[in-house]
Formats: sequence, structure tokens, C-alpha cells
Amino acid sequence: MEVRICLVAAGLVLAAGTASAGPIPMDTPIKLGNVETVCTGIGEGKNDPRWRTYPVRVELVDASARYIAGAHVSLSDVTGASMAEFDCSGSWVLFRLPAGLYTVTARLTASPVTPATARFQPPQTGQTRIVLRFPAQP
Repeated sequence: MEVRICLVAAGLVLAAGTASAGPIPMDTPIKLGNVETVCTGIGEGKNDPRWRTYPVRVELVDASARYIAGAHVSLSDVTGASMAEFDCSGSWVLFRLPAGLYTVTARLTASPVTPATARFQPPQTGQTRIVLRFPAQP
């Protein structure tokens, strides 16, 4: 019995390392671990004044700098440890997270093109824009 309890507890500790979600709802802030995120960027929802208060805005664009919607997004810290992983059907991903160095990677859900990655630090004030550019789709 004690061994089983220890194994379950170890499994919960390992599972807690990555905050993972399937598709997240559009224009709705959600908390994944210690990261708050919003999937937006389509229609009137992108004009919500709350989105300007998020320190990090990741934009998904094609080779011609046009917005692309729909990606699997993962966020990791400087050590490479996964902090959040989810699907976003929009073209913007907003993050509110602690100070530090991070890597964001996005893989388009409707295309086999190579994932796009960027490293960033949240700004002390204002909002930083990270543009993930994908090559022309086949």
C-alpha cells in the first residue's frame, strides 16, 4: 500500500511539471501552471483592451507576413523544461509570466511546415511582440 501511494505521488509530481491543455478557448484568459495565456487575434476579439496589458504577444504569420490561425504552441523555460503546451485556433498568443528567459515554439496544425521558434524575455514594462514566421505552405 505504501509503495503504491509513493508511486502515485511521484507520478503527480512529474505530471505537475508541464501545464498542458488541449485546445484553449478563444479570447479567454486561462492559467496553465504559473503562466497566464490567451488565444486571440481573430475578429473583434483581438481588439479587447485587456490584451494590451499582457507583456508578451506572439504572432503567427506566413512568409508574406499575413496572419495564420491554428497552431500547437509550447513554452519552455531557459533549462528547456516545458511550462505550457496547448492548441490555439487564433493567430495571436498572449503570455503573462514571471521574469526569465523563455522559448516559444509553434507548429501549424493544418500544415506540415517546419515549426517556428523564438527565445524571449518578458519586458519590465509594455508589451513585446514576437513574430513567428512560417515558410510558404506547400
